[in-house]
Amino acid sequence: MKIKPALIFGILAVLIILVTFFSILTFGPETEEFKAGDVLDFRRLKNRMLSQKVGAPFYQVAGFDSLVYYPPNPGERFLAEVIPVKEGDELDLMPDRPGYPSHRVAGYAVLKKDIWTDTLFILKDLDETSDTLFFVPFSDPGNGKESYGGGRYLDLVIKPGKPVQIDFNYAYNPYCAYDASFVCARIPGFNRMSREIEAGEKDYPHTDSSSVAFPR
Repeated sequence: MKIKPALIFGILAVLIILVTFFSILTFGPETEEFKAGDVLDFRRLKNRMLSQKVGAPFYQVAGFDSLVYYPPNPGERFLAEVIPVKEGDELDLMPDRPGYPSHRVAGYAVLKKDIWTDTLFILKDLDETSDTLFFVPFSDPGNGKESYGGGRYLDLVIKPGKPVQIDFNYAYNPYCAYDASFVCARIPGFNRMSREIEAGEKDYPHTDSSSVAFPR
């Protein structure tokens, strides 16, 4: 009997958030040093979870060893101020709940690197009870080339009045990238980066991204 995609997504999202929370604490805003070993440890833990947890995309899949990643890249980590948005727009991003708001725009951060500047909007899942956990779905010009065609996600832990470390080394694919039966949030068009983000998960080689890419 196949577990319902929505249930799987909920359970595994919690696990990923917990692991991401641990990782963010490891190199928070007060720490300047980038530790590639932390990124690699996180990836090993996630690979094990994806293959050993019931209902995960690669549970008991023969031959699965690891997802595909960009090398750890300190240049894709940004310390940014979060600008809150009061009464932000509510968005319908869940394909299984058309017409029902699923996320709210909670704020935004301005990212800068050399001559590049982009605004990244930060969302709040309306079903999320924590005051500090936030969701960032985004796309970039590398989607469909090296990274998954539908875009990627980030989870952030944000404390009021404090800057946040936005580290794209932890950018991950939605589970739809590995199994089209999963229900995953669409990427809003306003969160498209103007340059390729060369960090985090790449497209998985056994996936036909064009068949399950999100509409924008």
